[in-house]
Amino acid sequence: MISKKTINAIEVCVFLASQRSLGYVTTTELSPRLGLSISYLENILKPLKAHDIVTAMKGPGGGYMIRGDVSLLSVWDIAAVFESTSADASLSADASPSDEAGPVELASYELGLEQIVKDTLGNFTLADFVDYALVEVKSYAQEMGRFKFKPLPTPFMPKAPNSVFQLHMSF
Repeated sequence: MISKKTINAIEVCVFLASQRSLGYVTTTELSPRLGLSISYLENILKPLKAHDIVTAMKGPGGGYMIRGDVSLLSVWDIAAVFESTSADASLSADASPSDEAGPVELASYELGLEQIVKDTLGNFTLADFVDYALVEVKSYAQEMGRFKFKPLPTPFMPKAPNSVFQLHMSF
């Protein structure tokens, strides 16, 4: 019932909530940390921004951040952005009836399972999954440096004389 995109969206929100004290997080920083491509992350973050779960800021120092209090944001609030429920399907079927067949009736166990998933995800907040012990992790920009170059290897220093004048001192 829950798609992979919904699970990834929850993971993105948990990561953003854990990095909240460090400021905005870019998709370039999110991508290697979560193992998702930048375009896929943008496809996840765009609906989250439209539903006021995350906030975005453009420009230098910009990125994405969780909006509001993480202890008030339930996991179902995030999942509801990407998952359609039977109530949504019945509303759309009532709005536009088709000539061929009526809406497909769901079995009572499917409705019950859907309600259990909603209730379970609604009981957990985003704060329940945030590990504040990991907040002090260095950001991606700090690890890679300002210009995101790979770190240089330590230079090799030979143990030999540097000039002709130092040559006579080694004997």
